Amino acid sequence: MADWFRKAGEIWGKADRALGGWLPGGGYGSPLTQYVKERPDLRKPEKRTLQGDIAGVLDSAATFAARTRPSVKSAVEKSPGFVKDTVSAGLNQLPASVNLFGRYYTGIGDRGLEFSKQYKDNLFGMVQEAEKAQPGQLAQLKQEERMMTQFLKEETRPDWKKNANDTLAAVRSDIRRIEGGDIQFRTQAGSKGDTDALGGYGTSLGSAWFTKTPQGGYTANEDYDFVYAGMDKKHPEQYGPNPGGIQYASPSRDFANLAAESLLGRAPRIAQGTSGASPQAFFGRGVVAKMADDPFSYTLRLDRPQ
Repeated sequence: MADWFRKAGEIWGKADRALGGWLPGGGYGSPLTQYVKERPDLRKPEKRTLQGDIAGVLDSAATFAARTRPSVKSAVEKSPGFVKDTVSAGLNQLPASVNLFGRYYTGIGDRGLEFSKQYKDNLFGMVQEAEKAQPGQLAQLKQEERMMTQFLKEETRPDWKKNANDTLAAVRSDIRRIEGGDIQFRTQAGSKGDTDALGGYGTSLGSAWFTKTPQGGYTANEDYDFVYAGMDKKHPEQYGPNPGGIQYASPSRDFANLAAESLLGRAPRIAQGTSGASPQAFFGRGVVAKMADDPFSYTLRLDRPQ
């Protein structure tokens, strides 16, 4: 038994190292700690900047995390059930965003997944507010549907028509779901009220659809996945000189630069100070952009707070 608990600890430490040192108790310093210890030695020191150095270290840490993921997943998959349960229980003690990302990264998925009472109680109130706003949301969507329909009657450019048709299909899908009784919860990642990168709803749940239960609660069946997973291989052509004239080698390198900007308190390209603009969020995106997507599904049940 002791050997298997030691094995669980080794898995945790390995995951911590792969995730760049963000897991508590993993024994591996964060990228900032590593930066202090291992300042990069570039060939052209006159062109070096603090932001560039930090971005380079973060990008290297993200690369290491992506390359280590298969061995971490393999170690978890080969472990007995009670070791998986031990790892799951440890993840449940972490903030929601870290908990879910750790499950995504290690491949443990929704096994034993739990959310704190505070997380669920606060979210219950937010979904309640979203439910009250549904009539206005439905009216707005129907207005958008009318505008897009009129636009398509007049537009002749093929690319514009395709984009408009895709948008119209998404709008009509949302209309059907709301009219069917589903409740649309929009991501809080860019909201000034959501500043917790590790435990906030914007970087954990994101956007979701809830259904109301007979007991007055809510349920969501969610997929934990990323639209930018594997972007380094899928869409490298999208990244070249940006409006500032900086050449990025890959989408993940761009995320590393954004993480460095955020760490230094400089205004990134999305709302500064929100969970979605945090260095942790950008670092996670950089990791995900370097590896293939491997989503998992889970159910989130919200009971009326007592």
